[in-house]
Amino acid sequence: MKPTTRSITVNGAQVSMLQAGPTGATPALLLHGGRTGQSPIAYGSHLWGKALQLLGADRPVVALDLPGAGGSDLVSPNQLTIDGLREHLDQVIAALGFEKVHVVGHDIGGLAGLWLTLSSPRKIASLSIVASAMAPPMGDGLDDIVFQSVPAPLWSRESQFWAFDRLSYFHAHIDDGLLDACVAAGNGAPHRAAVAAMRDEAIRMRNFGIPAMKGKMWAILRDKGIGVPTQLVWSDNDPLAARDGGNMLFHILAEKQYATYFHIINRAGSFAFREQPETFAEIVGSFHDGVDAMMPAKSAA
Repeated sequence: MKPTTRSITVNGAQVSMLQAGPTGATPALLLHGGRTGQSPIAYGSHLWGKALQLLGADRPVVALDLPGAGGSDLVSPNQLTIDGLREHLDQVIAALGFEKVHVVGHDIGGLAGLWLTLSSPRKIASLSIVASAMAPPMGDGLDDIVFQSVPAPLWSRESQFWAFDRLSYFHAHIDDGLLDACVAAGNGAPHRAAVAAMRDEAIRMRNFGIPAMKGKMWAILRDKGIGVPTQLVWSDNDPLAARDGGNMLFHILAEKQYATYFHIINRAGSFAFREQPETFAEIVGSFHDGVDAMMPAKSAA
């Protein structure tokens, strides 16, 4: 079944999403990547492509447009920080009426998902961190190097194709539908608001609140660990999220959480869920099914 577009209102602001799948199982919540208003790709729920439909074969799946992306309003620059995203996600989960969710976060969405899981563990059934250069403790990734000399104007069709080309191993997924959706997102009012916010040097210098949040996060992981089953899904040919970073994060998480898994998808770049959607959906869907099998029946939505 083809995913459908839905919008809800949270604190007076529109939150847009794509959803698929039947009811009856614990929902999966997909968080896209990208530094909203700053990344050369206009990210949003449209990035998940075929993987959204595959993951929705036997459970409800919701792919959010995060604040300032796609059709979701940006009501405050604070929503662009990791703390702001965590608070926003808490509110969205409550507004959707979900008792628990499986969180799947790509890139910065993986870091936001990790912080959400550590802050609100009772709402999270499991966490999947996908190709996230920012989640490991070894730095914020190679964006500045990989995206050096990005063609102008930013967020044009040609510019976004260039960025996807730099990040992908297989390029067949960079089709007209993807580029059309990214150009539309780049021209949308939410994205324009995020770009304007990123012109504020104070916001840029805070680096999305990542350094301050990471200090709190690593203290929690050191003392208590993560309280839910967690998996990392990395790609062997990703120019941004190195395997060493994923391996380091795996060992940190696995020290106190036995149900921690690390998968490497070969012959894929930064978008394994687009480049190899069937493999990605099999890994993530099987993980969700296994976690659901261990959960009390009342936890299913």
